[in-house]
Amino acid sequence: MRWDRWVVPPAVCAAAFAVLAISPPLVARPSSSHRLESLGPPVAGRPWLLRALLTTDAPASSPLAISTPDAALEALPAPPSRGRWLRALVPPTATSIRLRVTDAAGVHRLRFATRAATPTAAAPPPDERLLVLEGTLVPELVGEVIARAPLGAIDLLPVTEQVAVTPTHAAVDACGLARFAVRVSGLGAPVSLVTPTATGERRDELRLPLAAGGVAVRDDGDSALLRATSPGATAHLVAGDAGGPTWWSAVTLGADGDEGAARVSLPPSITWIVASGGSDLSSPVSPLLRPRGAPCLDTPLGRRVARGRDAPPSLAPPLVLWDGPLASAELTSRRIQRARALCVAGLAASVALEALLLLGAGFARDPSVLQPIVGGRRNRAGVLVAGLSLLLLMGAAMILAVQLRAP
Repeated sequence: MRWDRWVVPPAVCAAAFAVLAISPPLVARPSSSHRLESLGPPVAGRPWLLRALLTTDAPASSPLAISTPDAALEALPAPPSRGRWLRALVPPTATSIRLRVTDAAGVHRLRFATRAATPTAAAPPPDERLLVLEGTLVPELVGEVIARAPLGAIDLLPVTEQVAVTPTHAAVDACGLARFAVRVSGLGAPVSLVTPTATGERRDELRLPLAAGGVAVRDDGDSALLRATSPGATAHLVAGDAGGPTWWSAVTLGADGDEGAARVSLPPSITWIVASGGSDLSSPVSPLLRPRGAPCLDTPLGRRVARGRDAPPSLAPPLVLWDGPLASAELTSRRIQRARALCVAGLAASVALEALLLLGAGFARDPSVLQPIVGGRRNRAGVLVAGLSLLLLMGAAMILAVQLRAP
């Protein structure tokens, strides 16, 4: 029959739309390998700590630019291979902070509401019978422990074989302090402290603070010495004052014998320090806490204790503000859904055009009799339907091409 050549174009168009609806020819836009995080929400009148971390170990395919018109943005020192550490000084009158993040996928505009400053809860006073200069001990690292006694000598005895104390007997200095080197090989640090009294001696069974897999912090005033069991590790350092965190950074620990060590300069006006071996601050280690009594500056050990800092507040885990790979995956998924909807609509239109041709070929009157059609108007209708099918297919192809080339 003469209508065969007109039925072929809408049939081919319907087949093409069916294939495209199943797997639209879309590729992911250039994704960013960065994730933007912050240490808590922005607080009016306080520093807001930001960092852009790499989500993979591979180097970033494109640089990440961060800017804000609402606050002064300051870059903090950190290893370039691990991302960027930033500090935004939020104005006291700011009600919101706008961030402009630019990566390979384009420009992303973010907006966050500020909060009012709230006082932090006071930390419990430390036990001054034994003070760890690094805040807590780290397994397999030698830590410095200070014991306090009014007179005579002090004995610090290990309770288990996994704790080594050198020396176990030490005389106190003019400030009533004695120093011991302690190394822990297990998951507990029980010790026995023997101090002289007017009627004899006093024995206390204590447990030294221990952080497995942590980073030891030695507070030297204007700098901090970070140590870990192996070189090449990355240590994350957070510092602040009574209002909360005001500074953070990261450093790669270089080789120092069998250990890893690095020294970091600290900003002024900070009252506490926290270090962690993980970027999520899941294993924090704090340095020496300042004793409650009046400091004694007559000996080097007394001056070292007087330089201790306050207990840090409880740090919340970093807040994810923007995830580059996740945002790219969500955008690609939305584009695929739009492309599939377009192809399904084209498939429905093509099937409708083909059905119109078949019905016009003679099936409308009697399905058992195929009546030939030789009219010129019907031939013109076939040409029109075939042309519409081809134009429909070309239009869908152009729309898909625009989506492929969209930034």
